[in-house]
Formats: sequence, structure tokens, C-alpha cells
Amino acid sequence: MQLKGKVAVVTGASRGIGKGIAAVFAREGASVVVVARTERTGGKLPGTIYETAEQIMARGGTALAVRCDVTSEEEVAAMVRATTEKFGRIDVLVNNAGGSFTYGKVADYPADRFDKVMALNVRGAFLCCKAVLPAMTKQGSGVIVNITSGASQHFSVPGDTVYGMSKAAVDRFTIGLANEVRKLGIVVVGVQPGMVRTEGIDLVLKGKEMDWSKWQTPEEVGPPLVWLAQQTPQTFTARIVRSTDFGTLWP
Repeated sequence: MQLKGKVAVVTGASRGIGKGIAAVFAREGASVVVVARTERTGGKLPGTIYETAEQIMARGGTALAVRCDVTSEEEVAAMVRATTEKFGRIDVLVNNAGGSFTYGKVADYPADRFDKVMALNVRGAFLCCKAVLPAMTKQGSGVIVNITSGASQHFSVPGDTVYGMSKAAVDRFTIGLANEVRKLGIVVVGVQPGMVRTEGIDLVLKGKEMDWSKWQTPEEVGPPLVWLAQQTPQTFTARIVRSTDFGTLWP
């Protein structure tokens, strides 16, 4: 168990990539704080924070489910308090919560949707990072992983300009923060997962014939993050990497 004794907070963990990362972390011995907004079933997509936590505990792991809207400073602060009260520390933060809400050309893109994308993808990452820094600084150690996207660097699909813009902001934030906290013993990196088959992808592509052979499962994103969770600023920080390149182009 590579993460035994560590406490990891994973946002957006009720389903998809976040749920997969949480499961892998727990399997490696970490106590996992499962963070998301979804508490009840019945929405368009399956999964709740309680289901993720229960599945971890059913396999012998340790988990705490905390409902949190990462765009709310008050709720993020409460989530961090709940974590430190339960476990006494925070070793790893995975900022996975994110989304696009809609795709569309800039000329037609609703301003309120723009604000929502920026709030979830950029403000959310900022607030969560800011909130865990006091605990990590006190410990003299910590690892922050911001889940980003290749859309930050290149055109991906039609209508993804605003989403890509938000992830480009996360990339720049990642590098800047990494250099701010390097001397405090804190690692900050960005990870681009690549193509991952999630419940959301299945919903969007429902009815279309797909070759899923090149797509990852959510849990396949986990192992590179297990390695990252064990690093220090002296070994690896201030990088934006693709999870699919782990073991070849990095570390």
C-alpha cells in the first residue's frame, strides 16, 4: 500500500474520473475524503458521494463523504474543517471537479454559461488550493493535483473554446502556485487525463457507434496520481503532464 497513512481529498468524486481516483487511492491505503455536490440519486447521471464512500468502505478502505460546492468559499472551508477534524491532516488534494456545461461558438455562447464554467473550473480549483494550504504548510508537506485538459493547449472539439480557456487558466495557476509553495514542501502539478469513458461521456455519445478501445476507464487515471502523491518539490513539481504518458515521457 503506497499511500498508507495519507489523507487525500478528491473533488468531483461522486462519479467519473474523481470516483476512479478515489477508489485507487483507497486501494493504496489512503483515507479518502469524497467531495462533490451530488447527495441523491435520480439525476441525469448516476452516482453520489455516499455511494462512492460506501463502495470504498465495502472493500475495506477508509472514506468520508462531504457534500461541497467548490465554487462556494464557505462550503470549501467547511469541507477542509471536516477533513482535519476527522483525520488531523491533508496530504493530497485532487482538484477534479469541473465541466463544460455546454459547447458553442464564442459568438453564440451565453455569458451566464461562461461564468459557470469559469466558476467551476477556475474559481473551484483556486478556492480548494487556498483552503488546504494552511494545513499543508503546517505539515511542511503536501501534494496538489489539478486535473486539466489537452483542450487548454489545442483545439479539441468544435465549440470547446471557453472550456479550453478555463483549463488554460488552471494550467497557469498550477505553475504559478507550484513556484509559490515550493519552499514550503508542497508539490503542485497538473494532469491531463486524455480520453476517459465516464458516465457523462456515455450520456453525450448515447446512440453513437464508438471504438472504445483507446479510451481509458476512470480507474486507469489513478496509478499516475498515486506516484505523484508520493513526491516532494525536490523530485517533481510545477509540471503539466498527461496521465497516459506516465512511465514513458515522465517522470
